Amino acid sequence: MWEARGAMASGCYVYAILARETRLPPGLRGWGGAAVSTVPWRTLAAATSPLQSGALRPTEENVWRHEAIVEALLPQGPALPVRFGTVLADADAVAHALAERYDVLVADLARLGDKVELGLSVLWDPPRTHGEEQPPGSGVARGAQGPGARYLQARLAAHRREAAVRESARALARELDRALSGHALERRCTVLPTPRLVVRAAYLLEPGHVPAFQDTFAELRRAHPDLHLLLSGPWPPYNFVTPPEGGEQSALSKGPHNAGRHQLTESPNVGTSSTSDWQVMDGEVTT
Repeated sequence: MWEARGAMASGCYVYAILARETRLPPGLRGWGGAAVSTVPWRTLAAATSPLQSGALRPTEENVWRHEAIVEALLPQGPALPVRFGTVLADADAVAHALAERYDVLVADLARLGDKVELGLSVLWDPPRTHGEEQPPGSGVARGAQGPGARYLQARLAAHRREAAVRESARALARELDRALSGHALERRCTVLPTPRLVVRAAYLLEPGHVPAFQDTFAELRRAHPDLHLLLSGPWPPYNFVTPPEGGEQSALSKGPHNAGRHQLTESPNVGTSSTSDWQVMDGEVTT
């Protein structure tokens, strides 16, 4: 029921979840020039438009068109963004989807509807660790070892290097969060998703706190000339919507929203902080 139907002759494309009383911007058009309208259920409504052409490819142009429609809805009142490509069979299916997750959607709309998200990415050249050029057992003594011992020594050296790099990454993530989290309500962070990308994070903010966050980001970038700090947003808070069972980040449908599609910039483009400490783990950083 919750999976977006990606290939159909027609259907309802869903852009966002709104309060039922929200008025749509006059003349707002969706895919193929079709008018955007709402499908109500109790106190909620889904902003939709008919889709006649079947599946939409996730091209840059299409993704930005989806984003533009979502952002056009935001000034009208609280809104929950729905990921690109969410298509349900008809208005009845949309209403059923709202009913199925009604309590969660109402709570998320109250928590996120007037908030924004900023994305942080930090690139680095992984640090060289002590002894990387001369692993344990190198030289004459290593030459006297058998193949098995040399293999184990090499594995041990590699493990030590990886542990040292990961600890450096965790320390950097904690330093950045100490500076930035005072402006944020919530945050999500991944440490070392790739060897080059040391930190990828999303911060949930009150819109009025965005300038202070951007100023702090600029200070961090000046303090770390050896790193490549990138800031994106503000965006609708895709990464903070409560996912359905299965864990994907989407209001109505299963399937991951790719927050990384937003254009990253080297300069900022354009509350109250959680007081709990976050824990930097091998995967997600949790509060």
